[in-house]
Amino acid sequence: MLNRGQVGAAFGSAVAAMGAAGLPVTGATVPEGYLLRTRYLKFVYEDEQNSCTSRTHAHPEHVVFWPEWSFGAVEVRGELRTVSLGEGLWVPAGTPHAVPERDGDLLALHITPAAVPGRGSSVAIVQMIVAARELLLYLADAGMPREERIQAQRVCLNLIATDPTPKIHLPIPHDPRIAQICRRILVDPADDQSIEHWALQLSVSSRTLARAFRVSTGTTFGQWRTLARMELAVRLLDQGVAVGDVARRVGYRTMSAFSVAFQRELGTTPKEFHPSLVR
Repeated sequence: MLNRGQVGAAFGSAVAAMGAAGLPVTGATVPEGYLLRTRYLKFVYEDEQNSCTSRTHAHPEHVVFWPEWSFGAVEVRGELRTVSLGEGLWVPAGTPHAVPERDGDLLALHITPAAVPGRGSSVAIVQMIVAARELLLYLADAGMPREERIQAQRVCLNLIATDPTPKIHLPIPHDPRIAQICRRILVDPADDQSIEHWALQLSVSSRTLARAFRVSTGTTFGQWRTLARMELAVRLLDQGVAVGDVARRVGYRTMSAFSVAFQRELGTTPKEFHPSLVR
């Protein structure tokens, strides 16, 4: 459990930094001696002066914003950031931010900096898995002994992953001809059929099809197929499939070629993504 000295030191340094920056400074939201507190932004609290508003402000605590059902938006340092279900936006203590709308399903998880020393020094997307979200919502309403609550809060902090799983965003085609090709690729990303093959199937020239593919998806045929392969690769790696097997299933003859493509698209190698699966 945090002692008063730890909490006081963390709170004092954060307030000093915010004051020096000329920002409106809220008070502490987390009760003394505890690690975190979750609040629904659509509700009004007894300490409303410490809540988030549409006016730029900062807190002496880290804040993780996350949606209960769909998505939400937070303005951080003048940039609008959105989060979807399953994600959270980690805003470090002292970081200027504002919440444009408070009538949605956005929640704010305030975390005492001393509870997570050395963690969360920059704005980042974090994973908010179902277990973490459900436990945080339970703690927001349930009554329980102090020590039990602190233990549960520690579990919540451990469940919030600061290294989110890489995501692949596949552009959705609006041209029915391109959609037909994309569906086939998604069924079998390892299919090596060329764009010339697909052009022949559709009775158009390869140049016409290539142009239509770019207009419809914003990417080339080859780029879209690579993204489809990486999307499947991430899912297979998450399921525990060995890297060598994943490489073969998504159309690469060698692990080295797969690793190069994976790193180019996701910024990390398959080994770094799941080091235990390299075999």
